[in-house]
Amino acid sequence: MILIEEVPVFPTVAKYVDRYQLFITKEPIFFKTIPNGKIECYFVKQGEFSRWDFETESFILSDTSGILPATNKATFYHIPGNTICLNIKFKLTIISVSLFKELLTNWQGFKLTELIPTVEQKNILSDITGENPIIPVHQLDIIIENCLDRYHVDLKIDKVIQLIKGQITDQLRVVDLADKMNMSPKSMERWIKKQFNLSPKELLQVMRFEHVSYELKNQPNSKLVDSITYGYYDQSHFIKECRKITGYSPKIFFSKMELPTNDIIIE
Repeated sequence: MILIEEVPVFPTVAKYVDRYQLFITKEPIFFKTIPNGKIECYFVKQGEFSRWDFETESFILSDTSGILPATNKATFYHIPGNTICLNIKFKLTIISVSLFKELLTNWQGFKLTELIPTVEQKNILSDITGENPIIPVHQLDIIIENCLDRYHVDLKIDKVIQLIKGQITDQLRVVDLADKMNMSPKSMERWIKKQFNLSPKELLQVMRFEHVSYELKNQPNSKLVDSITYGYYDQSHFIKECRKITGYSPKIFFSKMELPTNDIIIE
C-alpha cells in the first residue's frame, strides 16, 4: 500500500481538517484502523474496500463514498487490490459546524454532497491516478472553506474540544472539565455522550492516545517511558490503555506501523 499525506494550506480549513490522505493499493491487504478522535470522509476512485461488521461477523462492502465516525473501537478493513481512495481526516472540531450536527449518532444519514457536490467530487478525483498520485490540496481547501462558510458554529462544542486538547497531557478529570464549562459533572457526562457518542472518559482516552502515539512514532528518540509525560500515571497505565484501544502491547503496536501514519497498522 502507498499512502500519501498532505495538510491543508488555508488556516480556516486547518482548524477542521487534520490532513488529506491518498491510498493506492495494487495487492490485496488487510489493515486495522486505530481510534484516533478523527472523522473520516472518503471517496473511492477505483476499486473497493470492505469493513468488518462485528454484528454479522463478516466483511461488508463499503459505498464508493461515505463518512466513518470517530469511535473508541478499532476497525478491520480489507482491500482486494487495485484501489485508489482519497480520504479527508476531520478533527472533532468539525461537529461544532451545524452541517455536522449529530453526525456521530447519525453518520449513516449524512449526505456528502452537502459538503462536496458530486461534480466537485468528480473533478477532484479526475486528476488522481496511480501514475500521478498527487493530492489537490488547494482545490480541496477552496471547496471545503466555501462550504463551511455557510454554516453556524456551536461555540460550546468547540470550547470543550479545545479544553481537552489544551490539557491532554494532564490527568484531566470530568469534574474539572465540568467546572470549566460551568456545568455539573452529571450534565457534562450526558451532554458529551450526546454530542460525541462517547463518554467523557472514552473521549479523553482516544484523544490522548492519538496524541501520544503520534509523538512516539514521529520522535525517534522517544521511549515508552516518556508516555508518563502525556497524562498517564505511569508506564503500566499506558500499556494497559494501549492494549485496550489497539488490542496490542505498545511494542507490537508500534512494530506494525509500516505506513507513515500513527493510526493504521498492517495485518
